Amino acid sequence: MPGTTASGEEDPAGGGAGEQGGDAERRAAERFVTDLLARGEAVFEGEEPTARTTHVVRREDDGRLTVRRLRFH
Repeated sequence: MPGTTASGEEDPAGGGAGEQGGDAERRAAERFVTDLLARGEAVFEGEEPTARTTHVVRREDDGRLTVRRLRFH
């Protein structure tokens, strides 16, 4: 299940998961981001948000994706 980072941003990787649940959580997080992008509800950081954009996706230095909510739609 997605968690939040210390700054209040959504962290789809959840963080702190054990070995057994980590792979399932990683797949769920990837699916969450993929679905947001497919529906046009998210853009990658640096891209121009549209009227339908509710989230911005940022790739961290370690490769993780961080999702930040812009607004509710």
